[in-house]
Amino acid sequence: MTTTMEVRHDSTTGLDIVQLQTIELARIVADDPQERKRLYVAAARPGGFLLDFRSSHNDIIDTVEQLYALSDRYFARPDEEKSRDARHDQLPSQDRGYKRSDCDETFEFADDELCRGDTELKLPAVLQEKTDLVRKFNQICHSATMSMLSSLSDSMGLRGDQRFETYHRTDDTSDTGLKLIREPTLASAADVVENKHTDSGTFTLLFYERLGLHVYLPEEDRWEYAPVPAPGCALVTVADSLQRLSGGQFHSPLHRVTQPRDGADKRFYLSYFLRPSHATKAEWAKQLDVGNGN
Repeated sequence: MTTTMEVRHDSTTGLDIVQLQTIELARIVADDPQERKRLYVAAARPGGFLLDFRSSHNDIIDTVEQLYALSDRYFARPDEEKSRDARHDQLPSQDRGYKRSDCDETFEFADDELCRGDTELKLPAVLQEKTDLVRKFNQICHSATMSMLSSLSDSMGLRGDQRFETYHRTDDTSDTGLKLIREPTLASAADVVENKHTDSGTFTLLFYERLGLHVYLPEEDRWEYAPVPAPGCALVTVADSLQRLSGGQFHSPLHRVTQPRDGADKRFYLSYFLRPSHATKAEWAKQLDVGNGN
């Protein structure tokens, strides 16, 4: 399927911005046929869209603002303190706890641990005191992703164990997580490290307030900026696992974090990564083994 994306020049920023569909979560939950069709089309190409939470969760804007403030407080702590929040009890492929790279700092809450209660959580005090807020937001995001998966399963006529939800059972463990991200802009935009990638999970929900996400448009062979979501909305991208599960029907877009201009400043993202269950990943690994003749 070839789709040429509409790109408009934004007079405020002086930049070209990709025009993405806005999908209303409340209408997806209500099984609105037109909204379900729009979701299906957006997931197929370009594989990204804006999701409006406001009609479903009237306090979503305040919740997100509180989490931005929490991120600021957490990452403002001394490096020595944050380094003690690194998790050494996880696989190399997992991102739980504190991590630092050349371009960002992150702290990921494991969905499994948030759902099991405080006894499973390993959090620094500044985050522990906001556990209820984090758990509430995590549940909002998880519910939204499962509603979208259910809608897409229906749109593809999937039944029983073929439905996308089957690969994300809550009675199995997974690497699904909610991540606080501090990725400040740099004094020189030329110093931004190349970080283009597709996401490995099923869906990514991204809340942010500043322009900085670049998406690749394969039909035009160029990069353009994704819009900044309106308050109460998130950018949603299809990830690699959903592309695989759908047989390529849904598209996992190549993207990267950058900045349009010079100037060092704070910048935060809230990201929810829905990832397949460990049982699903184990089955895929077994299939790969068989395919390789092992």
